[in-house]
Amino acid sequence: MRAWLAIVLLAAGCGQSGEPVRGGASENQIKQLSTPEKEEVDPQAAARIAPLAPTDLAALGVTACDFSRGGRILLAVTPSGAIARVAGLLRRFTPSGPMGPTGGFFEDREVGISVGRTGEIPAGEGAAGSWPGRITVTNRRASQQMELDGVWRCGT
Repeated sequence: MRAWLAIVLLAAGCGQSGEPVRGGASENQIKQLSTPEKEEVDPQAAARIAPLAPTDLAALGVTACDFSRGGRILLAVTPSGAIARVAGLLRRFTPSGPMGPTGGFFEDREVGISVGRTGEIPAGEGAAGSWPGRITVTNRRASQQMELDGVWRCGT
């Protein structure tokens, strides 16, 4: 009886050649016709500012002011200009207005940076010459803008 049942089951499993059923689609056809996954694009990529590397800062020399977030410097300023890493590129900026303890404006051909204080640190807290600040990075060609809060230090 068991042998007979095994033969019947074996015979039932045979006969299919692996071809798709008429009107059905193979797995490869389904993959070809399916909608590809959309690649996520960062809408602020052209204006995204990244921390400067120690080698970037060493090449700049002594800085007069800087903007940092989470202890990492995003913008370093000298009397003649500034550097920042925007959209993955190290960029050099020229001052486009006054620069000092209250903030400054910097630009190159494509990107503009505005940085400044947003408040005062209460007496006895924080370092002298250090204030809460905000940086705004604008990529004029890509019409993208990004703002970050952090610390603006000048004259320390």
